[in-house]
Amino acid sequence: MNKTRLVGAICLIAIAATAGAQDAKSTTAVTGDIGYVSASGNTRLTTLSVGEKIAHTDGRWVLTQFAAYVLGQANGKQTANQFRLGARADYDFVHRLGAFAGVANERNTFAGFKSRTDEIVGLRWQAIVAPADAMSLDAGGVLTQQSNVDGTSQSDPSARVAASYKHLFSKAAYFQQSVEFVPNLKTGGAYRMNSESALVAPVSAHVGVKMNFTVRYDSRPPATFRSTDKVLTMGVQIAY
Repeated sequence: MNKTRLVGAICLIAIAATAGAQDAKSTTAVTGDIGYVSASGNTRLTTLSVGEKIAHTDGRWVLTQFAAYVLGQANGKQTANQFRLGARADYDFVHRLGAFAGVANERNTFAGFKSRTDEIVGLRWQAIVAPADAMSLDAGGVLTQQSNVDGTSQSDPSARVAASYKHLFSKAAYFQQSVEFVPNLKTGGAYRMNSESALVAPVSAHVGVKMNFTVRYDSRPPATFRSTDKVLTMGVQIAY
């Protein structure tokens, strides 16, 4: 998927969510993350991570847009350059059960691909809804279009199951865990598994310290590339 199609898909998701929320009370939450490390002397190291997330809801529609960027250099040589952008729309049609559609595009040449686009659809069940705990489960499908650094490309349908859990220690302090399993329906034995863990401790009403650990596994990575990527970041989160 090229950038024009990606932007168009994100806009369509936004329009669909807005259309269902014209006469309802709505809320919007915005968060931004930034982390930076610089070392000099015997080792020259710099890392930068930035991210943002916007979630808009009217009670039945939920529209989420996100972006994340990680850049790393060691001794003057680039060691990481990863960018991800996407959007998703959820609609609850009965109590705790809803449908969703979304699209995400990622660039990570250090993992072997110049572009990977996932277009997802499915059902979501809110398994736990409590004052301090929330858990949702996804089941559906995904179409992945990938362009690799070696000039090859692929377009594969896959199944997708995912879970997301969040526990509030207080109004502003929380732990969140998400996992995703994507088995390829075209190539036997090929699958991806992603995990993200986040812990936020508040500094003030709108500012907190955030630690985030991401693991991305591909059972069939492009040739000469490793199957697992791990990223640990610590920084500041600003939320409104």
